[in-house]
Amino acid sequence: MNPAGPNSGRASVDAVVFDLDGVIRHWNDDELDRTARQHGVPPGAILEVAFSAPLGRAAITGRLTYREWMDRIRAEILGVHGPGAEPALAQWEQNVGVVDAEMVELLRIIRPQVPVALLSNGTTRLRRDLHVLGLTDEFDVIFNTAEIGVAKPDPAVFEQVLGALGTDARRTAFVDDLATNVAGAGEVGLVGHLFRGRSGAEDFLRRLRLAL
Repeated sequence: MNPAGPNSGRASVDAVVFDLDGVIRHWNDDELDRTARQHGVPPGAILEVAFSAPLGRAAITGRLTYREWMDRIRAEILGVHGPGAEPALAQWEQNVGVVDAEMVELLRIIRPQVPVALLSNGTTRLRRDLHVLGLTDEFDVIFNTAEIGVAKPDPAVFEQVLGALGTDARRTAFVDDLATNVAGAGEVGLVGHLFRGRSGAEDFLRRLRLAL
């Protein structure tokens, strides 16, 4: 792709790459925990199983499909907590999170100036989730680690993103809510920002001479 946007001569970057979860999408964990309790599953137990090693890593690098991953989670949870846990599992599987409308607004402000990409440690269901959430068309490029085969914070995933974008690391910004991922991007030379809310992200983007 051509990294040059209409204002790229003014901005100090040629592209901005955003994480999804914790930045653009947030999870309604309290609701999931209430349902889990009602069905005899400790809060957070499903999440703990889902992202345990090596199960979680296999899902976000595509070694397991979403269906295979969910079947493994279901088998372990039902094995420990019994068939009564099925409604909690069903809600967990159906959940796609909640979109941060303010961050989507911010994407729309900067996207006419520079290309905006998504880099998510996603499962093979990521693109379906983005469609359900109405986010598919909010990015110029979508990078899903389950499709790439390597996940953040491995520097190799950032190298692949840079290659696909056709941008130099020093002129590519990266926004993520996990310090380990920002550090991984920094190893490759990307200009990183640890996300803690829209106001901080705005300050970061303004320093890159993007108009907000």
